[in-house]
Amino acid sequence: MAKPIVAIVGKPNVGKSALFNRLTRRRIAVVEDVPGVTRDRLYADADLNGRICSLVDTGGFDPMEKTGLVPQVVQQTKFAINEADVIVFVVDAREEPSALDFAMADLLRVTHKPVVFVANKVDAAKGKPNAHFELGLGAPIFVSAVHGHGVAELEDRINELLPPPGEGDEEEVTEDDGLRIAIVGRPNVGKSAFTNAILGEERCIVSEVPGTTRDAVDTSFTWQGERVTLIDTAGMRRKARVKHALEYYSVLRALRAIDRADVVVLMVDAGGVVEQDAKIGGYAHDAGKPVIIVVNKWDLMEEEIRKGMEEAADQRKARGDKELKRRLRLAQEDFTRIVRAYLPFLDYAPVIFASALKKTGVKEVMDEAFLVAEHSARRVPTSQLNTFLIQVQEQHPPPTVKGKRLKIRYATQPEVKPPTFVLFVNDPELMHFSYARHLENRLRERFGFEGTPLRLKLRASTGKEAREEMM
Repeated sequence: MAKPIVAIVGKPNVGKSALFNRLTRRRIAVVEDVPGVTRDRLYADADLNGRICSLVDTGGFDPMEKTGLVPQVVQQTKFAINEADVIVFVVDAREEPSALDFAMADLLRVTHKPVVFVANKVDAAKGKPNAHFELGLGAPIFVSAVHGHGVAELEDRINELLPPPGEGDEEEVTEDDGLRIAIVGRPNVGKSAFTNAILGEERCIVSEVPGTTRDAVDTSFTWQGERVTLIDTAGMRRKARVKHALEYYSVLRALRAIDRADVVVLMVDAGGVVEQDAKIGGYAHDAGKPVIIVVNKWDLMEEEIRKGMEEAADQRKARGDKELKRRLRLAQEDFTRIVRAYLPFLDYAPVIFASALKKTGVKEVMDEAFLVAEHSARRVPTSQLNTFLIQVQEQHPPPTVKGKRLKIRYATQPEVKPPTFVLFVNDPELMHFSYARHLENRLRERFGFEGTPLRLKLRASTGKEAREEMM
């Protein structure tokens, strides 16, 4: 089930990013007391009284400004509003309503979507001004994003307006969908073309123009006797100047697709890995989804290498498929290092080189998709897990922290998809991130968790208490 999307909107410098940070309980957005700090859109999961949603921070809305990045920011805001299930409209409690506030209020009214009206910075305002009632959105919720005043009431109100779980979601999945594979990535990396290569027919619209796919497209088929549903996603591009808005829109569509998927295929361009790839891949990782990184358009690299061989001075050494394969292998090794450097949090994800145009890499991707899905659902028996952890600690004891050493007394795996391990330890504060990383790597080596993220959760407990808790 896709998580609902909550978009925070408003004119520049009303504290949207500060509110975003407060609701996500993490300092994610850049906050500064000058207009226009938020350029690119930010998104993160937020737990609102037990309900997980995707929270989206938007830039300052100013449709009257036609210069610089402002038009793109306005377009992105409209995309966010279009995708959102609930909209949080933020104004500055210290100021009288401005023309921009009225413009935003008018825009929100015609969407017929649930709107939570928020007056921020009330800590700096004298009292609670009533002037914002003129916007026709009812009484605002007065908050201070910086100090946390009124945020609990805001969370309650958002939660009330979110669509009920399992209802009103056109993208609800069923068991008949089989293995759900989301193909995600930035615009024009060849997602639709690769979908067609998998299907073996022109079931999806493919175009040289970036952004042909306007929405997520589900296509069900059978692969070697197994039911599969491909979720092809992309952005919408109507004009070249809305490039940044398009990429933001594609991310929002990818969020929904990733939430619905069993396996995520992150497609990157053979030309290189960029920040947008990391953003989409990071969301898949945080969502606990198995990931396969597919480097598309590798045929272009092959052509470049072949051309270089033809132009080489020593034609006798340059000729032949053997030399071409050697150079391609070296190029793949180099590119894999680049992928690992830019996407270190996905170091568990296999990297496959493919060409949608030449229809190469299709079987490898599909075989890997079934494999990583199996790994994501793998459960380790408790007895094997604890025997393994005893061996790991004997072979590589945890480092000491202020003279104390971590002791893992007991462990169990209560969840799958992703595999989640609860470790009962003497003191969770003694777990160094490097040792947690070591445990994760050893778990992968011993039990085979290729392609899937792992979760380690620590609980303070004595050995006796740990065993009693698990009985």
